[in-house]
Amino acid sequence: MTLEEEIKNSTPIPPPIRVALNILFTASWLDCMMNRNLREYGLTHPQYNILRILKGSPKGLSVLDIKSRMIDRSSNVSRLVEKLREHGYAERISSCEDRRMVVVSITAKGLDLIETVGTDMVKTPDENPGGTMTEDELTQLSLLIDKFRS
Repeated sequence: MTLEEEIKNSTPIPPPIRVALNILFTASWLDCMMNRNLREYGLTHPQYNILRILKGSPKGLSVLDIKSRMIDRSSNVSRLVEKLREHGYAERISSCEDRRMVVVSITAKGLDLIETVGTDMVKTPDENPGGTMTEDELTQLSLLIDKFRS
């Protein structure tokens, strides 16, 4: 379905505006899909993003470092980390060098959750976002979006 059909617009949209609207519409669509899939695990998209970031940093990260790697940098990372800690998915460890700094790392329970969620979210290709596109098309799309942002 085209963007115009989705937003019920019958007049032509200039290409630069159409691309921006299409990116915003698609981002919202992806966010809704992700939140719907994560709901059964009691996670929000920002919490899942933090767990993925921590998984890629075995030594842990400060809250500031986590925030700098977030997709949505306006999130309240401290509050999100605390929720993950309460559920046993992350832990806070005081830094040996600087007692004021806290390092956050993922727990074994958090790693298990990420593995389960990742496996459950892989569906048949036509159910995945972009599942009907070839790998070359997906690469080209990603490059074009990068270029759009620059």
